[in-house]
Amino acid sequence: MSGKFKAIIAGGGFGGLTAATALAQRGWSVTIYERQPELRAAGAGIYIWENGLRILDAIGAKVVTPGSFRGLAMEQRGYDGCVLDAGDFPPSVRLITVARKDLLAGLRAAAQKAGVDIRTSTEVISAGADGDLHFTGAHIEKADLAIGADGVWSAVRRSLGLELFHQQTDEGALRTIIPGTPEDLGLDGQDKYIECWSGERRFLITPLNDREIYLALTCQKTDLAAKKSPLDKESWKASFPRWAHLIDRTDQVLPWAPYSIVKVRSWSAGRTAIIGDAAHAQPPNLGQGGGMAMQSALALAVHLEGITDRRDIPDRLAIWEEKERPLAEHCQRWSRLYGEVSTLPDSMRAKVVTNAMADDWIRGEFLRAARSIPTGTERMAPRRL
Repeated sequence: MSGKFKAIIAGGGFGGLTAATALAQRGWSVTIYERQPELRAAGAGIYIWENGLRILDAIGAKVVTPGSFRGLAMEQRGYDGCVLDAGDFPPSVRLITVARKDLLAGLRAAAQKAGVDIRTSTEVISAGADGDLHFTGAHIEKADLAIGADGVWSAVRRSLGLELFHQQTDEGALRTIIPGTPEDLGLDGQDKYIECWSGERRFLITPLNDREIYLALTCQKTDLAAKKSPLDKESWKASFPRWAHLIDRTDQVLPWAPYSIVKVRSWSAGRTAIIGDAAHAQPPNLGQGGGMAMQSALALAVHLEGITDRRDIPDRLAIWEEKERPLAEHCQRWSRLYGEVSTLPDSMRAKVVTNAMADDWIRGEFLRAARSIPTGTERMAPRRL
């Protein structure tokens, strides 16, 4: 295409950077507009499953290092400390955990290497269906393709009339990264991710490397003691006494925030598309929010390969959505279902989790996205870690 086509993107998060890089690598001229003074990732840690790792390799984003933690299993423990499920991941399904800022840095570096122009402190307030983005100050930029990667409160989605609903869940989380090593999980937990349940509270323990551990403390919006910021350490230690040594290290905790679920009529209107949380926000229970954002972003670029006339873009976007949307919505459904288990009484939840995760079909549904081969990575062999 020799740079013939131009794309403009609202939002410099995981999805926006992935789309920008993939398009630029295919000859597009790409500009990202980010409203913040600098690119930054909200949150603390993030799970990168096999599908996400393949995407990072495909666009040349260097995120995973030899020191990144690779867990071999996810272990769920009940209110009394008993193990409800300890299923190992299939050898073909890798899972790496990193700090969100490190994932963002790797994606930003890949975008800059590909020639993407990143402009900060520039807020998109609306969009049109002709590949146009509208900014504060009545400024308008036009391109062959516009992309809204502007998150759960997407101005692009809203202005195009694509939103069916945006629901915030009753469950949310406080998140932090503390100093620690895998040895802090005990001899029986050093190669695992551990999720503990106590009443309607959850405590997720995720090593990131040999120096840091990511913690997610999940509760209902009505649990005022659990939601406090600064963290009410004594309240959380009473729920999870086994992990008091980790809770004591939580000096800085991000405020409690609910999860979002976004449903839309379509992923595009004319020559303007939406990706990531703008199109399919989901609770983090499957660890696939970032993965799905990157997966739909790479696929968008692949589906636009070979075009010679921008009038073909709407049809290509329709094909892209038809191919990619079912998996994103599958993750939404199963992530929401998993979150509802939190509201069950302890004894009932223990039985539900134990019996459900013993079913090969259910376990397979939870891993469907991780086992998928993202569009644009079909010919790649997994990189050894």
